[in-house]
Amino acid sequence: MTTLVLDRVLRILDQLSRYDARGLSLSDIARQSGIPHPSVHRLLQDMMAARLVAALPEGKGYVLGRRPFEHGLAARGRHDVAPLFTANLQRLADATGYAAYLFVLSGHEAVCYAHTNVQRLDPPLSVTVGGRRPLGVGAAGLALMAAQDAELIEAALAANAPTLGRYGGLDEATLRTLLTQTQALGYARSGGCLNTNTAAVGHAVVDAGGRAFAAISLSTTVARLTQREAARLAALLRTEIADIQPRVHFHWSDSAPLR
Repeated sequence: MTTLVLDRVLRILDQLSRYDARGLSLSDIARQSGIPHPSVHRLLQDMMAARLVAALPEGKGYVLGRRPFEHGLAARGRHDVAPLFTANLQRLADATGYAAYLFVLSGHEAVCYAHTNVQRLDPPLSVTVGGRRPLGVGAAGLALMAAQDAELIEAALAANAPTLGRYGGLDEATLRTLLTQTQALGYARSGGCLNTNTAAVGHAVVDAGGRAFAAISLSTTVARLTQREAARLAALLRTEIADIQPRVHFHWSDSAPLR
């Protein structure tokens, strides 16, 4: 497999992981990945044969196949940090009635590692486990990005600038303003870029070396998230993060296993 082919396969897998709940059409994959339509068609055939991708019935698009799931199971013991947060996420959900999310840093993106399952949630969950977002999108992604060093922030802005507009018309200038506000507040507050009725508060979590590697957020409606309510949720997040931090004994790395 050449470097070009590998790069394209990874880009297709990344796109599918962002939209796995509903799948993506061949045209959507080509447009969002920047890979020519004929090349996407050929790669999808090979990826289906390798069980990396599966086709939805009645030509409704493509989703991740079973093989990536199996690979994830094998790597889970060395990379999964979600168990560190499980009890705290549930406590936050029980205390507020809102959905609690855990997002983890992955290059220039944030990946959802866990969320609470709140019955009859309004608004509905805006992302599923495994879903990917550019850093800065959503309260958790914004909190996580704002806590990085200037070099990573600039690299993430450059890498993600072409796709920010897909998230409620977000652009680089607006994101820079949100980052400054987040750094001043000490927590992130977002609303409207993913779902016009959704608003959230997020706070970063640091590793043993003081680097932000994850963020927790609480999601509710725009109407409910007043300034007073945002401050209350931020205080609840800080309390739970203070409980989590003593259990974080590792230095986060995209390339090295945690154990």
